Amino acid sequence: MAAGDRGIYLSPKYGVNPSLGVCFYCGEEDGTVVLPGRLLGDEQAPHRAVWSMEPCPKCKDLMVQGVIFISVREGSDPKNPYRTGGFAVVKDEAVRRMVQPEAHAEEILRKRAAFLPDAVWNALGLPAIETLPAKEAAG
Repeated sequence: MAAGDRGIYLSPKYGVNPSLGVCFYCGEEDGTVVLPGRLLGDEQAPHRAVWSMEPCPKCKDLMVQGVIFISVREGSDPKNPYRTGGFAVVKDEAVRRMVQPEAHAEEILRKRAAFLPDAVWNALGLPAIETLPAKEAAG
């Protein structure tokens, strides 16, 4: 059964099937509630999930101050890399000094965020990363 003109099909098991939105960058709840309705196979929507690539207000503010660097596991999915717990904001000038070639630094500055494999994170001398249990890191 469709709900309104938006083409939302209610799940027979879960109704509107609510899910809390999570910021793609910091992983904190971003204040959105998504009502996907019936998903493929009438699956239950995850309790918390990234539904938008738009940064939350906190991350938008951090991106004005500098570039967000996020540590990730080497070889993880480039579209949604496995975060290992490191999160730092680095001034634009420091990004230009640390990242070579210059074109690569300019691309990072344009995007305002970059995922760094743990080895690169450590080589740049960014704050030490405490290893998180898998459930917390995915979280």
